[in-house]
Amino acid sequence: MSESTDTPATGGFHLRGATDFWGLALGYGLLCIALGITLAVWPQETLAVVAVLIAIQLLVNGVMRVVTALTASALDGGVRALVGLAGGISVVVGLLLLRDPVQSVLVVGLLLGVWFLISGVVDLMAAVVRPRAGHRGIDIASAVVSIVAGAFLLVNPTVTLGVLVVVICTWLFAIGGMAVISALALRAASRRTGAGASPEPSSPVSTV
Repeated sequence: MSESTDTPATGGFHLRGATDFWGLALGYGLLCIALGITLAVWPQETLAVVAVLIAIQLLVNGVMRVVTALTASALDGGVRALVGLAGGISVVVGLLLLRDPVQSVLVVGLLLGVWFLISGVVDLMAAVVRPRAGHRGIDIASAVVSIVAGAFLLVNPTVTLGVLVVVICTWLFAIGGMAVISALALRAASRRTGAGASPEPSSPVSTV
């Protein structure tokens, strides 16, 4: 099993040219954290608010996964197909939530449970089959968080809105935090690479 040194994972995303995409990873992580905070502090939150906020995250997530499937040349073909499929499912679930945000807690919980489980399994496979050098642990942890969240919602489909919000916020904070950590690591690697590639200053030519 080889380790990939040029494909970062930000909540399951593997993009070609790791050090060039740290800003994208950071933006995704901050978005997840911002949505989690908004959901946590929203006064008298309703199911519609929950559905719309998580739908935004799912749409961004889905687009990034599709881009990943098209650009991550270091990933195996099968893994790329799974990442692309997960991205498509993410977009579909996000659109379903936006189309009719005033659904029952049961429907929203089941949709998110299925999505969390699928994305977690795909991310876990990517982390095991093509691990990033030095980042395998955080990638696996990110996948496990999604799998646990999805399993919880599927095993407990009749959760209350309050419990659903807690699960979603926990997932957003965990995934967002790991994405930010990954982004900072990529930025550091980018600076090291840039410093290593900088040409050494030429010695002054003596005219004496």
